[in-house]
Amino acid sequence: MQVLASEVDFDTYDVIVAGSGLAAYAMAKRLGAHDKSAIMLETGEAQYNDDIQSDFAQIFGRGHLDGSHWPLHWVRAMGGTSAVWAGYCSPLIDRNFRQWPITRSDLDPYYKMAAEYLGRPEPFLTYAADFEPGFVYRPISTEDPLRLIREPQLYDGLPTTDLALGATLSHLHPRDDRKGVEAISIYTLDGGTRRIDLRPGQAVVLAAGAMGNAQILLSSQPETGPAVGNENDQVGRYLMEHPHFPDCAKLICNGAFQFPTAPDGFGELTALLEPDDDLYRQIGGLEVSVALYPGKFVSDDPVETMFADKWGDGAVAYGVIVRAEMDSEPENRVTVREGTDPSGLRKLRTDFHIGARSFRAVDTFLETLGERLIASDTGRLRMSNEEIMFGVTGGGHTLGTTRMGASPKTSVVDADCRVHGYQNLFVAGSSVFASGGHANPTLTIMALAARLGDKLGVINEV
Repeated sequence: MQVLASEVDFDTYDVIVAGSGLAAYAMAKRLGAHDKSAIMLETGEAQYNDDIQSDFAQIFGRGHLDGSHWPLHWVRAMGGTSAVWAGYCSPLIDRNFRQWPITRSDLDPYYKMAAEYLGRPEPFLTYAADFEPGFVYRPISTEDPLRLIREPQLYDGLPTTDLALGATLSHLHPRDDRKGVEAISIYTLDGGTRRIDLRPGQAVVLAAGAMGNAQILLSSQPETGPAVGNENDQVGRYLMEHPHFPDCAKLICNGAFQFPTAPDGFGELTALLEPDDDLYRQIGGLEVSVALYPGKFVSDDPVETMFADKWGDGAVAYGVIVRAEMDSEPENRVTVREGTDPSGLRKLRTDFHIGARSFRAVDTFLETLGERLIASDTGRLRMSNEEIMFGVTGGGHTLGTTRMGASPKTSVVDADCRVHGYQNLFVAGSSVFASGGHANPTLTIMALAARLGDKLGVINEV
């Protein structure tokens, strides 16, 4: 149900949530299963508004992705960044959790919940098949995306959760002992700011995206001492993306090149190749994947026409998009700069550089794939050094900034997504990722949030 933040009694809610995107939605589903009440605070309105987006998502950026990139994937409207999600779904696998304080098995039941919330069949969660030596076929689920801005009735299906539009959580007020948050400030688009004192047992969850979560914490600085959650200078660090290399290679192959058949019920998919464990180690322990889409032979290219003539009717061409992982480095980070948005939250700056290991991993992965195709005489791969080195972009997957970990010296939240040292402050969403893998993050975001919903659902006093 939609409510006005300026009128509601916040004492009646068990959980106060900053954000209304898919993380908040998945968490609210599980809170409802425990009969816990929540209110979502969304800066934007029911429809996208250019002025609100411009006023509340200003970033100055340095490095590989400048300040024009990040706001495109930090949408200030009902449903958050689900408004621009393309619908690609893939889970992280066991080896992707090496830097996390949790494992894939901890998320298995929640991946199933997330798939259900998204209307996806379960086979894509576990399916993988051997391919050429060194490579695994693990296709991506590409069913229609769930965009909450287009389906506002889904919020009505959350019977214990209310939604307040035009409301921003603008400040966290810490207790003197730094063991919790005693109050929050809420700004509404009508121009008012209201302080809400928290009662015992209430929890606050930041689910405002990797940029928004860092912004709220870094802006919540009392007159003395560091900002909330930033006692060890970790908030904003470990900013990551998935480096994308579009059209950096082309594959031509013969009739012997065949993808395995996905199990019944998998649904719409995009073919994807990733390294097996041995090749993963060989390329340096960073994920690289190749997504293949139908292409065309170039009639005036002598090499392509030679193989097209040689292979006849069985010849097929594929375009290539490479998605890669980057190291989680503390120097890649979000910080605050001069100026504030209308709510009083500090404006942001990003410093972000994709390391050489990612480029080398992509290069080695593609070279190895080309060699294996030659060895089996099933295809040929043409690489473009220019596109690999200079055509890199991002996938719109903003990760990190409130990293999950066991130690407050190197992370912001613990294995339960609780901010280290704070009894009643939690974080949901991609900001808690300790490493990125190559998989599109939406499914994992929702699985983590559903897990947090269960954690909060059984906590009597937080």
